[in-house]
Order: sequence, then C-alpha cells, then structure tokens
Amino acid sequence: MAMTRFEAVRQAIVEVQTDEVREVLEAMLASHEAETQKRRTRAAEKRAEKLEAEKVLENGIMAVLGAEPMTASDIKDAVEGIETPQKATSVLKRLVDAGLVIKTDIKGKSGKVKGYTLA
Repeated sequence: MAMTRFEAVRQAIVEVQTDEVREVLEAMLASHEAETQKRRTRAAEKRAEKLEAEKVLENGIMAVLGAEPMTASDIKDAVEGIETPQKATSVLKRLVDAGLVIKTDIKGKSGKVKGYTLA
C-alpha cells in the first residue's frame, strides 16, 4: 500500500534529527490538518442546508398530493421552489423510498408517465 504524502511527512518528523526541520514539518502537518478540518466543516454545513431545503420541498409536495395521481410536471407547477420536473422526481424518490408516496404508471399526453399519490 502506497504511503500518502502526509503519512510520509509524519514519518519524516519521526526520523528527522534536527529541531529546525522537525518544526517546519510539524507546521506543514498542522496547516494541512487545519485545512482538512475546515473543508469538512464547510461540507457538513452545506449538507445540512441542502437537507433543510429538501425538507421544505418534501413538505410542499406532501401538501399538494392527494388521492388523484400527479405527474412530476404537475408537482413542479404546484410547489414553489421546485424549478424542474427532475428536481420533483428526485425529492419524490426519497418520499417513495420512505413509504409516504406511491408511484404508479398513468396515461399521460404522450404515453405512460409516472404518477404520484399519497400512501
């Protein structure tokens, strides 16, 4: 297994004999670890924001769905914040997986399309 660049730096810190070089290597490693932690924190914040926005869209979809099947295009038109049928479909997929929505084939303008109803 290949050693990563930073594992090599850690190994070099152990092997280096002079304090001056050791301090430089330790500073490099600390800088890298701080940047990695900052990147992880930003990614976690973005995931949390996206999840919160998705919850709003899920609630909007649940509010407009009923016993009559709706297509993703119909849902896009009915729910504010959903700009495309593809976005509606991605949110609906999670709701179907959770068992809150039922997906069925219905007759559309140009053949069979997917329709969604409350479970």
